[in-house]
Amino acid sequence: MPHLVVVTGKGGTGKSSVAAALALALSSRGHTVLADLEQGRSAARLLGIQCKGPRDVSAIAHLEVRSFTPRLELETFIERIVPIRMISRRMLRSHTFGYVTAALPGLEAFLMLERMRQLADEVAAVKGFAVIDASASGSMLELFSVPQRMRELAPSGTLNQLARAADEFLQDPRRFGVLLMARPERLAVREALETLATLRKVLGIGYIGAVLNGVPTPLWTAADLAKIHQLTSHRHLALRRWQIREAARAARQQLEKAGLEVIELPMLYTAEFARPQLEILATFMSPLVPA
Repeated sequence: MPHLVVVTGKGGTGKSSVAAALALALSSRGHTVLADLEQGRSAARLLGIQCKGPRDVSAIAHLEVRSFTPRLELETFIERIVPIRMISRRMLRSHTFGYVTAALPGLEAFLMLERMRQLADEVAAVKGFAVIDASASGSMLELFSVPQRMRELAPSGTLNQLARAADEFLQDPRRFGVLLMARPERLAVREALETLATLRKVLGIGYIGAVLNGVPTPLWTAADLAKIHQLTSHRHLALRRWQIREAARAARQQLEKAGLEVIELPMLYTAEFARPQLEILATFMSPLVPA
């Protein structure tokens, strides 16, 4: 288990709930940070944590919640290199500076990666972990590709060294990893496998796992289904559950054939989804939690 894990996948696969559940599971073993990249704080809300501002840090037990955005990281970076607040704020508001950032679209993404690297080193120092509730896989692939593109643009010099350091971080399985989300659906599994190919073959990411979310527990055998078939009012629901279970079995086989360790999470039949449900899912994440 690396010190920092990014949870990503196709939209609607349950990234936020899984990120929150994993953070809960890891917090039982030590200091854990749960961060999101879009300021939506969906995972934090599921845990019942309310944060007022983008820089707030809220803690429960051994778990902290933070939020990172490209704009916030850019502002922090400018304030760090220009410590006089009045001047740094004027720079951020100027049209000229806006043209510069538009001409360097990789700058904000690079600063986000640098923030992740700093966070990984921070939690590693206390033998803790960080879980990133990330964007969809397409957006994250673009983010992870930034160091390679920067190295192509700057084959030498300081910028090349910074990009190389970012690449080394992404490829270090002790510090960085990716959990790919999928549901027992053809499109979600296909996107996970396509993302895996890019992460592994193009970007050289060292640690990649998979979470198969929303898997129904088996209630009936084939013989049971044959009997239920005679009950018109229950036939459709029973058959649908059986089909999802079979799709989950096929999805797991595909993911494992691609060389991924797969964690299955059950489908929870509940009208409410909050911390109690996350604690149930956290128990299924135990294979990822160091002893």
